[in-house]
Amino acid sequence: MFLSHYARIFSWPDDTELRLVYSTRTGAKALVPAAVLAAIESNSLDSESEATLHELGLLVNDREREMADAADMVRQINSLRRVMNISVIANLHCNFRCRYCYEGSQKGRSIMSAGTADQLIAFIRQRFQPDMTRLTLDFYGGEPLLSTPLLRHIAGSLKPWVESQGAEFEITLVSNGSLLTPRVVERLLPAGLKRAKITIDGPPNNHNFFRPYRSGRASFATIMKNMGQCADLVKLAINGNFTKDNYQKFPALFDSLTAYGLTPARVYRLTFSPVMQTTDEFSTDFCGGCASCSEKWLTHAAPFLYQEIVQRGYRTDKISPSLCMVDVDNSFVVHYDGTLYQCVAMIGHKEYACGDVWSGLREYRQQYHLDHWQKEEKCRQCPYLPLCFGGCRFMAFQRDGHMAAVDCRKPFYDATLEALLLQELRYREGNQGAEFRSQNSGVQEPGVGITMDSGLRFACQE
Repeated sequence: MFLSHYARIFSWPDDTELRLVYSTRTGAKALVPAAVLAAIESNSLDSESEATLHELGLLVNDREREMADAADMVRQINSLRRVMNISVIANLHCNFRCRYCYEGSQKGRSIMSAGTADQLIAFIRQRFQPDMTRLTLDFYGGEPLLSTPLLRHIAGSLKPWVESQGAEFEITLVSNGSLLTPRVVERLLPAGLKRAKITIDGPPNNHNFFRPYRSGRASFATIMKNMGQCADLVKLAINGNFTKDNYQKFPALFDSLTAYGLTPARVYRLTFSPVMQTTDEFSTDFCGGCASCSEKWLTHAAPFLYQEIVQRGYRTDKISPSLCMVDVDNSFVVHYDGTLYQCVAMIGHKEYACGDVWSGLREYRQQYHLDHWQKEEKCRQCPYLPLCFGGCRFMAFQRDGHMAAVDCRKPFYDATLEALLLQELRYREGNQGAEFRSQNSGVQEPGVGITMDSGLRFACQE
């Protein structure tokens, strides 16, 4: 057998005789004695260690076959999915004036009409197949809670129908949190509300500068109070958007989280993401975001913030194989006017509209450059392919004006993957080295599995 093409080998600080081996294709991790790796090279590995590493996907019979399978992962994952995820842009109305908002000049009082909402309901019923097991509606804005009656109408019409098909139904929110009161949550719970994602951009002064109300009034205290009161009613995920100039301030946020009772036990997930630099027709005059995940400052900022999160005991995204929303079947965006897109960040860019709720979804493979990485030799050969699959199309669009070119993340992972994995294992999973060793084979699996969440998100900021 051969070491997987997608196996990354790192030193283990607690024991110089051990190596951390991670598969970018399966997400498996193992602590392996250096002698075991030497035995792999000399083709003298004992059968039990060989079987364990093969099960984890760290050893393979045929590297060429493995790389062909990796190139087919998108199709394989889609063939197994039995869920539908729809992002619904309920409105472009917002009570905030965020400095870096990617929706920019589109913001206004545009709200989904009752007729469009009813057609959306009919469209979903038509597309939801009998073998599907779940429908998730993720409500965006603007600020979706400015349209709470609309949310209740859409969800209230779909929930009993989906459940009558023997499937699960849920709604989630991407909200600024200013209107997320216990009363609002309790009104949405019967409609299927399961999770809400709220943006807090670091400590009070930084957040209030970047995310004030439209009047300029500070928003931090209101949002934190609301989250503290709602954390036991609905799962809360918190995201913070950082820049090159402010990411080092973000650890101060943890004191505020504690003060408002938002302890790790009461927060579903905590992530920090870089602000993207937008340059399109809707852009604000903000110019402090990143245009590539491989910018050198980000290779320091990402591990720094990841370590802060896991050391404080909060759950965050694991580093594992993932797909962009664009690549996922039965996952699309419905704009407030009924237009369909494949990426929530592309709303309003008519050249990327791929249908509407009246006429249906058009073929969009060429339009969104699906499998564009297949044309790149560097991508086909890259050991990080399953973590990337060509990167973020929105970032490429903002940087290049089109989606045809890949957004290469290899420099980023070369610089950060080791640190990110060590932090994940040593702090969040409580690893102390010896816990990963099997008494018999010398290797043990701390966790394996493909998920639909990447470990470090570079999606558009909410």
